[in-house]
Amino acid sequence: MGKKSFLDRLFPAKYDFYGMLREQAEVTARGVKTMLAWLEAPSTEKFDLVINLTLQADTIRMDMEEKLIEAFTTPFDRQDIYYISVRMDRIIEHARIALQSIKEYDVQPDELIVKMVRELSEGTYTFAQAVALLESDPIQARNQIQMIRNAHKAVEDYYQKGMAAIFKTADAINAIKHYEINCQLRDAANYLSHSVDILHRIVVRLV
Repeated sequence: MGKKSFLDRLFPAKYDFYGMLREQAEVTARGVKTMLAWLEAPSTEKFDLVINLTLQADTIRMDMEEKLIEAFTTPFDRQDIYYISVRMDRIIEHARIALQSIKEYDVQPDELIVKMVRELSEGTYTFAQAVALLESDPIQARNQIQMIRNAHKAVEDYYQKGMAAIFKTADAINAIKHYEINCQLRDAANYLSHSVDILHRIVVRLV
């Protein structure tokens, strides 16, 4: 359990920021997992669910920003709450853009795209687990961090392999389509990396 300051005890938190971050992380993980399911077996239902989860995650983020303005005290640094929420939002946003690009550009996802999304899904799932542990067991949350960073590194590795394959193709239009999709997935993974860096800083301050 994180240590509470004198002000935290004198003025108990009005809002459950742990709960809001936990909800946003869970929605983000579910969105990326649904994208992976769509890649493996496309359906309108799965596609629409990713879009709706993206909107839901954004609503949670904006609501949290409003409450940060109103809150007298927060369980940890309010800037960390703001930045981890914003970075998290970028994960599902870039995944959503990649998904729509695949569909609208009529791209057949190759093995590397599927692997990138699978690693991103595993990373966001582990991230959601870590966020859920922040309030009750920050030490255990810290133990999840390396696995999340490993997922980010794996996405980077698949991105490099995907780009190498793109540069060898003679089909320029197809190469451009795959380049944009790969970049969106790499950006999603980079924002996961940014999020876990902030998570680590929060844990250090809590223990």
